[in-house]
Amino acid sequence: MAVKDLLAFKKSFSINEIDFIAQKENKIYYIQVAYSLVDEKEYEKDIKAFKNIDNLSQKIIISNDDIDYSTSTIRHIKLKDFLLMDDLD
Repeated sequence: MAVKDLLAFKKSFSINEIDFIAQKENKIYYIQVAYSLVDEKEYEKDIKAFKNIDNLSQKIIISNDDIDYSTSTIRHIKLKDFLLMDDLD
């Protein structure tokens, strides 16, 4: 899928709140970035951004928090860990 296809896909599904969409081979990653998820309103806003995305794609939130905010369908990655990662798998 080309970048223009991903942008069209993003627009057609009204997921404009997603910060980044990435693709590697056949995997699509939806990525939200937040300074912190400690505030309940910020947490809800970032989780809500994933509401129209199926569970076949990876949903990731990156933040500075040391607390793990992962859920059964959303993976939380600490910023300091993300910066040291070779890939998202």
